[in-house]
This record gives sequence, C-alpha cells and structure tokens, in this order.
Amino acid sequence: MRKTLIALLAFAPAAAFAFRSDEWLAKREILSREAERLQAAYTSCVARLDEPAADVTIPFERHADGSVKASVTAKKAQVFLDTGMIWGSEVVVSQFSTNGVEDAHVEADGCVIDRVTKSGWVQGHARALHLGNEVEGDGIYFSFEEEFVTIYANTKIRVKDQKFDTKAIAGGLGKAAKRDAEISAVRTDYDRKDGVVLFDGAVSVSDAEYSLGADRIFAFLDGTNSLKRIVADGSVTVTNGTRNGGCPRASYEKSLGRVTMFGEEGNPAKLVDAGSRRSEIEGRKITFWLDSEQVEVEGSTLTVEGGVSGDMDDFMRQAVE
Repeated sequence: MRKTLIALLAFAPAAAFAFRSDEWLAKREILSREAERLQAAYTSCVARLDEPAADVTIPFERHADGSVKASVTAKKAQVFLDTGMIWGSEVVVSQFSTNGVEDAHVEADGCVIDRVTKSGWVQGHARALHLGNEVEGDGIYFSFEEEFVTIYANTKIRVKDQKFDTKAIAGGLGKAAKRDAEISAVRTDYDRKDGVVLFDGAVSVSDAEYSLGADRIFAFLDGTNSLKRIVADGSVTVTNGTRNGGCPRASYEKSLGRVTMFGEEGNPAKLVDAGSRRSEIEGRKITFWLDSEQVEVEGSTLTVEGGVSGDMDDFMRQAVE
C-alpha cells in the first residue's frame, strides 16, 4: 500500500513533491506507539483512582505571555504527581488564543493527559469543534506539541462551507456555491503542522453535488486549513451530477476543480455519463472538470448509447472524415 501511494503522488504537479509519504507514514507510526502508551496509562490511572475531585479545571499549557493556552475541565478528575498524568471523566479539553478566545475544544467520556509531553488519550466517544467544523469518533490520541490527532474508530467529520469547484472559488455561483461536506472513515490522522489528513478504511467524502469513496485518502490543506488536494487509493468511486466513475487511484485538485482517475493493467479507469445520451469511457487516465463538460482521456475506449463503440482515437478520426 505504501509503494502504491508513493507512485500515485508521482503523478501530482511539481509543487506536490515536497510531501514524502514514506517519511510521513513513519512519523505516524511513531505517534501510534505513543498513543498505545497513553492508552495503557489511562487504564493504569483508572486502577489507581482514589477519591477524585469533582468539577475541576486544570490549565496544563500556557502561551509565552503566561496566558492559558490549553486546559482540561472534568466532572471528576485526579492528578498523579508521580507520573505527571491528569485523569478525568466527562471531560472538556479547550485550546485558547492569546486573547483568551477558545479556538477549539474536545468533549470526551474519559481522558488522560500527560503534562510532560502535552499529549493525551480519549477513552470512549469524543466530539471536537474547530473553526465551525465538527469531528467525532471513538478512541482518540492528541498531541498539542506535534499538533497531531488520530481518531481510531468511527470517524465522522462535518466541514462547513466547503467549495469543490472552480466556479465556487471564483465566486461565480455566489453563496449557493458553498456547501457543507461530510467525511467518514474508520481511522483518521490529522497533522496540522504539515497540513495533511489521512483517512483510512471505508472512506467517503460527500456534499450535495459531489462524492468520493476509497479505501484510503490523503487530503492536503493550506495554511488556513482549507482543502487543496486529495489523493485517493483503492476501490475509488467518483460521483458528480450525472457522472459516476471508478478506478484504482485518483486525485482531485481544488484550485482547478479537476479530478484525474488512473487505471492500471486489467483494471482501467471508467467514467459513465448517464445524461440524455448515456456514454461510457474507459482508459489509462481520465481527467474531468467538475464545473464543465470537459473530459480528457488517454488510452481510451468510448461507448455511446445508440451503437457507437470502439477506440476513441478511431471514433474521432471517423467523425471528422
């Protein structure tokens, strides 16, 4: 799987080469081991509980000016001085800007935080809010130092005012172009430092007009946390209006509103337009634009309702003769 993802990234524009998936996946593995340590720490803390305090708020990270950067509020909580752990139940973990405004918060059934590493483990179900976006799932690791979050099961993300096409980016469709999107996956890793999100297992990305499904999806974000590009791998499905397609791998570039589908030997990319005259295209590579009728195909076969079928190059030569 790792080699497949690296190969797919090679099809991306030159600017994308700054991202090394092998290095990033190695980092992810290191942080996964840290998550295992904290999960074990949670179990250890529960076994050692001794009359935890009620309705507690504990700051555990501060800005350079001394103001609170992060705090944990819990219905019940206990501090373990020998390990540096804070345990809590019915927890809210909050992160604040320097002016005291809450930037994000996480609501959790139970949580343990390591004050030394500024990282923690959420046991059970949790829900997070950040910049109007909502995330929920079961079993969560987070690191304030690394700006990294992993949701280990039942990920559900709701993104406000997502824009999937170039007309929306240019403002051509006005406010109507902004649409809420929902993303679901088994596991999700969010790396805020590098602007990378990995959705892993039964992934679905959808809004009112567009949907993308795959076994695994990399999403790349810009400095404002907005989506730049998606790379999808394994059993990819794409739906946009009357178009639907499938392929082994695909990429989406938001700035161009462009989806590129990649086939492989014995498993070509396929795009079906179920409009007034149904057509079907297969090829090594299919590129289409979400806000127009433009489609480009390499190594293609075209079938059109009404009897036209065959190699697309032959079809186009016949059409102009």
